[in-house]
Amino acid sequence: MSFLSVQNIKQAFGKKLILRGVSFEANLGEVVALLGPNGAGKTTLLKSVTGLLPINSYDVESKTNGLFLNNNLINNWSVSKRVFNGLVYLPQNCSLFEDLSVLDNLKLVYEYHPYWRGKVPSYKLVEDSNLSFSKKRFEEEMYKWIEKTNLSSVLSLKAGQLSGGQKRKLEVIRSLLMHPQVIMFDEPFAGVDPKSIYELKSIFVELTVTGISILISDHNVDQLLSIANKIYVIIDGMVVVSGGIRDIMANPYTQEMYFGKQFHTEMSEKFLE
Repeated sequence: MSFLSVQNIKQAFGKKLILRGVSFEANLGEVVALLGPNGAGKTTLLKSVTGLLPINSYDVESKTNGLFLNNNLINNWSVSKRVFNGLVYLPQNCSLFEDLSVLDNLKLVYEYHPYWRGKVPSYKLVEDSNLSFSKKRFEEEMYKWIEKTNLSSVLSLKAGQLSGGQKRKLEVIRSLLMHPQVIMFDEPFAGVDPKSIYELKSIFVELTVTGISILISDHNVDQLLSIANKIYVIIDGMVVVSGGIRDIMANPYTQEMYFGKQFHTEMSEKFLE
């Protein structure tokens, strides 16, 4: 099931066209990778989808500038409404409150997110009609993820004191406590140590089993290819090829303009054996 559908998005800054008609889909329970060189438009695309950058109204006839979340047209939705309905975005730069403790950063979700006030979006099927939104249940979920990410020993530290990997894991926990359906990451592996990258990848794969979609834009190609179900390569504001690993590797344009001969050979040997 396609939970997030982006149809022919165009975005310009002044007279400069950044996105030239980008389309992609994120199905429930899969990892979608957005690849491409610096300046390709990946961050602009994510910000457009999350509502941080406005786009023109959807054109029904040409199917241009269409943002759909669970079959709902969301072009005019606020950022907060998109978050409430399951779409969460984590930018490359740290989004934590760095003067607050690790624990307090997480507790803010319980205090302010509507999910924990019992306001569950219609798309989210609650199997147990007596599901609790109590602080006890919140803390059970919170400590479960704290243990999985090995952050138990730093709960009293300020978020600004954490390493890059610890900060990213804390942001992931905070996002998960919002009960999203799609989490979009911009450069989640940037400035992160190898151990934390491995832990993050494991969490991403685990989340897809629960039905959450993970959308990742990152330059760490080999790390992304190892977990991606679907890949979109964006160059100069356009999707030049999409599909699985074999589709990406077989495309001569991406070989020449993105990977380069040597790196393409190494990736082919690693993933297509």
